[in-house]
Amino acid sequence: MLTKIRVQNFALIDDLTLDLEKNLVVFSGETGSGKSILINAISFLIGEKVDKSFVRFGANFAQVEGMFVCNEQTKKVCDELGIECQDEILISRKIKLDGKSENRVNGAIITNSMLKRLTSTMVDIYGQHEHQCLLNENSHIDFVDAIKKPTKLEELSVVLGKFGEINKKLNEFGGDEGKRQREIDILDFEIKELNDAELKEGEEETLLEKQRKFQSVQKVCDSISASLSSLDGGEEFSVLSALSFATKSLNNACDDNEIEQQHQRLLNLQIELEDVKESLCSIMESYNFSESECEEVEARLSVLKNIKRKYGGTIDEAMKYLQEAQKKLEFLQNSDYECQKLEEEKHVLLKEANELCDNITTQRKENAKILEESIQRELAYLGMKNAKLSVCFEKSGNITKNGNDVVKFMFSANKGEPLKPLTSVISGGEMSRFMLAFKVVMGNKNGASTMLFDEIDNGIGGEVGFFVGTKLSEIAKNSQVIVVTHLASIGAMADQHFKVFKECGQRTSTKVVELDSDQKLAEIARLAGGISEGFAYTYAKELKQKAQQLKC
Repeated sequence: MLTKIRVQNFALIDDLTLDLEKNLVVFSGETGSGKSILINAISFLIGEKVDKSFVRFGANFAQVEGMFVCNEQTKKVCDELGIECQDEILISRKIKLDGKSENRVNGAIITNSMLKRLTSTMVDIYGQHEHQCLLNENSHIDFVDAIKKPTKLEELSVVLGKFGEINKKLNEFGGDEGKRQREIDILDFEIKELNDAELKEGEEETLLEKQRKFQSVQKVCDSISASLSSLDGGEEFSVLSALSFATKSLNNACDDNEIEQQHQRLLNLQIELEDVKESLCSIMESYNFSESECEEVEARLSVLKNIKRKYGGTIDEAMKYLQEAQKKLEFLQNSDYECQKLEEEKHVLLKEANELCDNITTQRKENAKILEESIQRELAYLGMKNAKLSVCFEKSGNITKNGNDVVKFMFSANKGEPLKPLTSVISGGEMSRFMLAFKVVMGNKNGASTMLFDEIDNGIGGEVGFFVGTKLSEIAKNSQVIVVTHLASIGAMADQHFKVFKECGQRTSTKVVELDSDQKLAEIARLAGGISEGFAYTYAKELKQKAQQLKC
């Protein structure tokens, strides 16, 4: 139960401290007075996300603190989280301008997930948007189970656990027969490819060294070949042929001593170049370059590169992969008996799971009947006498720990109208009453000692509003119920009544005051749409007296 709350620098609230009592606590006020800010503050306190825009302008942080009386479930969670807890705990939550938040329980810093786990044992919030769980068809099965949890769910969980273990073992054997055979074929191919590659330790290093030598020799030979081609290999031009032509051209002019000297020099050059040519040819032959051997090295390196790409990145890893693949292949080829045995066990478990699911479905249908009758009875009390609820069951193709039921609520609010999916036909006012009816029927299933209803009276009024207030008061006998309302009939039911209002000085701020007996009557009269005198005040007294009589 929330006994005290302090709100600082939160939206329009400067610094507000409230002492809260048990039973029915009501907050009312003019539209726009800031009632929703209180809801946001409590939501923030119990772990809901808010952004830095909630920090009051001019402040560096916003902070909400709450003192709670612990129930047994809260003490258990505190023990599991390593939080010291006796009869009360103090929760504090702060958000700064940079958007970072800090959560403390009895002074110890905790994570937001820990905070939510803890506060879920103490506070339930039902707001205008909290009814979305009813509009989510995936949640409908949870409402049915809340009546009474099917006894076979735990057994089903055990069976599915065994089923999962068998699937895991079958996967180790390669899965079902078809999958296992496909894996055997793949392993056969890979092993053959690796065996054909005839991998050897150190082979790649030897081949790379040869490749480097061949590349070096090739470079030298290419240079010599180019040089020889220039000397005497060109079809259009070579140095030796040009020199021979130059020498012969001077043969008929050698009578001149000077020309004879130049002629001799050309002859000497020709002889020298011939010698250079022969020397280069001899050098190139000495390198003993084998083009076929080079091609063999390149081809082998290409094979090894492909093997490395497919089987581990290195030759050593590929050789290890071969050993593992051979072992796995032998394992799979010898697994037929084990797999057959596992498949038989799996079949037995599947049959057992289906039987448990049928049992669970039977229990759920019994729950559904109770739920339908109880909800319709409560809705009739809340002014929806012709409302019909039907819980529709279908079977899912998959079995989960929750069984194989698909549950959907079908609803009709008016006599003579066919049942349709609740998610598509229910109005806002109907949903408010529907949600309250569920809460009355379900009781306080999670053990939370504080329930907060944000405008549960949305879309309703008049006599129905009084019925809603009566139901809230009924719930409040066993829990602290905090209600934000705009209805006089709900205000009349309050055990503790606060008024929310805006105060405009230099800055606008939201204020909250606890009302005494006379102030309660004045506020109920205002909620009824009149003033605090005359008929409205008399009506407020009558409402209050009627409320007191119902509580006795």
